[in-house]
Amino acid sequence: MNSRPLLVLGLVLFSCRSTETRPELDLSRPSRTFGFVYKAAVTELPEGAEEVRTWIPIPIDTLDQTIEGVRVVGFSGNTNFELGSAELEGDDVEGAKGGVRWSVRNFHSGNGRSLCVTSRGPIELEMTFDVTRYETRGGGKASAKQLQMDLAPNTLIPLDGKVSQIATELRSEEDALGTGHELYRHVLDRMKYDKPEGGRWGRGDAEWACDSRYGNCTDFHSYFMGLARTKGIPARFEIGFSVPGGDEPEKDVSGYHCWAFFWTDDHGWIPVDISEADKHPEKADYFFGTLDYDRVTMTEGRDLLLDPAPAIGKLNFVVYPYVEVDGKTWTRVTRSFERLRR
Repeated sequence: MNSRPLLVLGLVLFSCRSTETRPELDLSRPSRTFGFVYKAAVTELPEGAEEVRTWIPIPIDTLDQTIEGVRVVGFSGNTNFELGSAELEGDDVEGAKGGVRWSVRNFHSGNGRSLCVTSRGPIELEMTFDVTRYETRGGGKASAKQLQMDLAPNTLIPLDGKVSQIATELRSEEDALGTGHELYRHVLDRMKYDKPEGGRWGRGDAEWACDSRYGNCTDFHSYFMGLARTKGIPARFEIGFSVPGGDEPEKDVSGYHCWAFFWTDDHGWIPVDISEADKHPEKADYFFGTLDYDRVTMTEGRDLLLDPAPAIGKLNFVVYPYVEVDGKTWTRVTRSFERLRR
């Protein structure tokens, strides 16, 4: 593929970052509706543990999806509680029952919401919601402040190392769209989708991805974002899940998936899914400028600061449950995800 693919960009009339009002969607795009189940459980704890804090992301409406009927059910010891859409969509939601406390708030950085539950012992959470997801064709608006943020480095996407050096050696086209396409092809040609056991893949470490030349979706898109930002092109990160099709009433979702956008003054945000293009070379043209509707977005951004903030501070990205026990990261967390037919 040497020629630049034709982009079909949907008309969108709302800022990509707002979490306060439902975006106005282009309803003419292909779409699908499905249910989603997100489960998290902390059943093993160190002896003498006194406080367990569990954060899970709450999905929000975007230019490419609407979320309906969000509900969370929680169990801890003899205490059970339930939160419906009204609580999960409200501002600064707080509650307590039987020694369990919870709050729902927007992120301090990035774009998203999280539920934080504090318990004295093991905790189980189950979140369900319905999604109508549209094919993503780019577009949208962005403020000067937003674009400046999307030009800045992240902890694992530095702009003063090997990635930036490579970016300066790659050809720039006359416009951001053409340059973005060159970077897309470069990443696709350089990297291979691979997740060997024991590897360092999956952290979205752009410098590591540059050297290793393999990884998962976070590694592909972190490398791309570092290249784009070095070229003066704002780039941003979204993460959620790939959602399988099929007629089964229920189907397991294997794990998270992420993708990226880069900004052009003429066309707005251009989506790319380079890891999927590597796995499906026959769709390489499609995944530059378009994303299929077989996905759901959970959060946007890197180096995310939740509210209340974890003791560790900012999180690299947020899609799986994050747990701290007495102020220290706890990784013995059970999680599972499922697609429901609607």
